[in-house]
Amino acid sequence: METIKNPTVTHERYNYLQIENQSMVKGELKNIFITGLLIFLPISATLFIIFWVFRYIEEFLQPYLSQSGYYIPGMGWLFIILIIFFLGLLGRFTIGNRLIELVESQLRKIPIIRTIYIGVKEATKAILVSETEKLKGVVLIEYPRKGIYTLGFTTGAVIQEAREKTGKNLVNVFVPTSPNPTSGLVILVPEEEIIYLKLRVEDALKVIISGGFTK
Repeated sequence: METIKNPTVTHERYNYLQIENQSMVKGELKNIFITGLLIFLPISATLFIIFWVFRYIEEFLQPYLSQSGYYIPGMGWLFIILIIFFLGLLGRFTIGNRLIELVESQLRKIPIIRTIYIGVKEATKAILVSETEKLKGVVLIEYPRKGIYTLGFTTGAVIQEAREKTGKNLVNVFVPTSPNPTSGLVILVPEEEIIYLKLRVEDALKVIISGGFTK
């Protein structure tokens, strides 16, 4: 016996699927836009500050150097490069490091400047430092429960307050997701519960990216 389909039900089902697909597309577009915004804002802020510093130095030097006849348009870039090298040289010595830390601590006390400074500094570190340089070593931890082991990476950073309040030597361990190791969780694990591996960071990342298919 042939079943007669209800055209009303079919039409409603079609409308429901159409609305669902539209909402999925809108959600995906929203996520893409937010991701782009998170990438664009730190980069544009960094570029804006660099060009602002260049313009400030250029306008400051021009009246003095123009009179001496040594002024060349664009000398601000040369001074910026010299300042960067000077700060790099200063940062290699203990006294210079302490001086920089002192200046940083003062900047962190100013509300608006603190937000801009920390944001630009972290964005610059994220751009200039590669993922393998950020990750110090490969470890195994029991996660998400006892008896199951997960690959993780030690970052070299510690949260001193967490150590003091727990009374344990907690180590920051980054547990990446597969196949995208740039996202994941940061777990604070007691050092005695960590199993350190001789596996290289690059090889561990290959295993994660491949979903465990790489030896």
